[in-house]
Amino acid sequence: MFPLANGETVTRLRRTLIEDTFSGLPTKGDWTTANRLTLEGISIQPSSTVEAVNDSRAQVITQMSLYCETGSDVLPMDRIEAASALWEVQGEIQNHTSGFTGWSPGSEFSIKKVLET
Repeated sequence: MFPLANGETVTRLRRTLIEDTFSGLPTKGDWTTANRLTLEGISIQPSSTVEAVNDSRAQVITQMSLYCETGSDVLPMDRIEAASALWEVQGEIQNHTSGFTGWSPGSEFSIKKVLET
């Protein structure tokens, strides 16, 4: 089923972990040297848009659902370059696998972009 013939090409960005100077553990992330992976044949579908306005700021939060091949290498802290924008992955990737037959039509994950004015 994947890659989809009419799907889009997106790029997954994964930050390079660097050592925290205090703990010595690899907890900080460096986006300037991010690992890049091209994902082809992805279906990008609109999910929701919310506009939040108060006295001090205005925000527009847009979410999309991406459908991809089962087993695609996408993690919750990754970023996605798609639709001429940079998005943040929201939550875990969801695999749609039938418990009866084992057939898996693909996986789904959500991305989010926040615009502030």
